[in-house]
Amino acid sequence: MKRIFSIVALATVFCSGLFAQTKINFNEDADFSIGKGVFSAEPVSYVAFGDHNIIQADAVFENNKGKALTEFFINLIEMRIRPYDSGMFTLGVDFDWDYYRLRDTYFWTPDSSKEKVTISSMENSGFKRIKKSRLSVRTLSVPIAFEQDFDKFTFRVGVAGEYNLPAVCRFKGQSRDDSTVKEWKGGEHFSDQIKTRTFTYNVFGALSYGGIGVYVKYCPVTQFEEGYGPQFKSVTFGIITGLGM
Repeated sequence: MKRIFSIVALATVFCSGLFAQTKINFNEDADFSIGKGVFSAEPVSYVAFGDHNIIQADAVFENNKGKALTEFFINLIEMRIRPYDSGMFTLGVDFDWDYYRLRDTYFWTPDSSKEKVTISSMENSGFKRIKKSRLSVRTLSVPIAFEQDFDKFTFRVGVAGEYNLPAVCRFKGQSRDDSTVKEWKGGEHFSDQIKTRTFTYNVFGALSYGGIGVYVKYCPVTQFEEGYGPQFKSVTFGIITGLGM
């Protein structure tokens, strides 16, 4: 399943990169301009798929790092101003999906309020196998960036403000009497109300060649408020397509 997910995600990145070549120019004749630049907007300018790397965490999370910490994000729309032909400033809106999956012997556990989450060990539970335990965080972000073209190479750097929706915790395990417990909706181990930090931010950079490249993103703020979940920070590395098109 993980391999299928990876193939589908990479195919989506590639196909969306092709779609990103479609442009909507509000002023093709450069009626509104700054210097030699033009104001324009593009739908789905880029998409990206990457892996989180935990670099700062509390003791519990540090000892039980996830085995599938992934990120997928897609640009919804991007406004551009070109002060000169090879460079531009951008303001966009992205949708991010972050996915945290723990090792087989650990799982996410919401508390009775369904707003807080901790990491539990299978040894202290009624389960003999954890098939799936994942926490997903959905985010709307507003990136502000500068992009510079060097022939076929494109370099981008910027900062993004993030509005985080409540996290969703899902679980599937096998109990000691061999019955399967699946809590995709409802149940003790399910919650779609886990409180994340409402507002966070990240800094990022990307380098592409011919529209396909790599990116790095660092979020200096922890995902959860103190007392609502494990405290950790991460750096994300991944593939991005659509830059420079």
